[in-house]
Amino acid sequence: MHRRSVLKTALGLAGALPFAGMARAEAARLRVTWWGGDDRARRTQELMKLYQQRNAEVELLGEVSNAEYFTKLATQIVGGNAPDIFQLEPNSFADFVRRGSALDLGGLMPSPIDASGFGSGMLDLCSVDGKVWGIPHALNSFGLMYDKDAFAKANVPPPDDKTSWDDYADRMVALTKAAGRDQYWGSCDASGYSYAFQVWLRQRGRDLFTADQKLDFGKDDAAEWFAYWDRLRQRGGCVPADIAATSPDSTINLMPLIQGKAATSLAFSNQIVGMQATTQVPLAVTMFPNGGPGAKPGQFYRPATSWSIFTRSKNPEAAARFINFFVNDPEAGKILGVERGVPMSAAMRAAILPTLKPVERAQVDYIDAIADKVGPYPPPPPKGSQQFGRLMKRAADAVAFGSVSIADGAASLVEDANGIL
Repeated sequence: MHRRSVLKTALGLAGALPFAGMARAEAARLRVTWWGGDDRARRTQELMKLYQQRNAEVELLGEVSNAEYFTKLATQIVGGNAPDIFQLEPNSFADFVRRGSALDLGGLMPSPIDASGFGSGMLDLCSVDGKVWGIPHALNSFGLMYDKDAFAKANVPPPDDKTSWDDYADRMVALTKAAGRDQYWGSCDASGYSYAFQVWLRQRGRDLFTADQKLDFGKDDAAEWFAYWDRLRQRGGCVPADIAATSPDSTINLMPLIQGKAATSLAFSNQIVGMQATTQVPLAVTMFPNGGPGAKPGQFYRPATSWSIFTRSKNPEAAARFINFFVNDPEAGKILGVERGVPMSAAMRAAILPTLKPVERAQVDYIDAIADKVGPYPPPPPKGSQQFGRLMKRAADAVAFGSVSIADGAASLVEDANGIL
């Protein structure tokens, strides 16, 4: 989520397409909604125009919203006027499915939606209770982005897939000191990033939630996490509380790395494309710090985003054909690139590789490189879990500012988290 805005664009202008009049009146009208920055909007709208040029019987209307996306979508669903096709992501997916918002796609595969080119188990990423409710746009994981020049100038080794959390802390302190720049630190403060906490938990054999929809961590786990970042903060290795408070996890333009206040950021792998487009510093990506000897894999492959069809859509077959085009057509793939992540289909990856910029190719290489280092996809999170990120951020900020003790902040997070399940 980058900014509060709403952009509605009707892409089926009669003057731009080879149909009008009666053909126009008979067109299947599909509304498509998503969130994202200007680059995502541009790519998606360009793809929609291409689809209409090939399919005169379809009228597509794109709706982009950001900060208010999920609130707006939930309101539309309750009112029965949601878009035919809407974008979801892992933390929101199961919640919307269990509210009866999405159509079971089993009857629309393998035709018109052909997922045969996806890797083994990839449709499981959008499955709940044994049924497929969405089609993943692309694959991503978590990624530690860093400024290559900052580490080279400081003569500090950059993090890699062998870097433990303790190693990471020491390097961030060393980089801060070596850089010697005012208002510049080695690391962001990820104490309020729920996805970073999830990776850390999974390395210890826990997770955010259990398969039976319960909280899978306790106050001691949360306290240990908050204490790690408190120590790093006190040592000067990460940004202070006032800067962290204005850095809501994966919002690109608010990341300390993008604002020139830190050398690293814990984010999502596909975001390196949008991040590099926003900064002049050369970026690289590696895995989150590991849990040390004997630790379990913390990271996992995930659908960066996905398409679902509204249960009450009047044109589910037409919606399914558009989704199939989105994930399988080579020309569509070239337009989308890897801004939403690495294509699920091997054929699509092969089609777009020659067209990718170096930073985009780096994302594909990264996803390939971690194949033997990721763990299983977690079970669908419980209803209400979408609120967890806000609770995590609130508790972390309170600890960072010293408003509450680490123990009290951890206890309040567990209590509040249990309250939303």
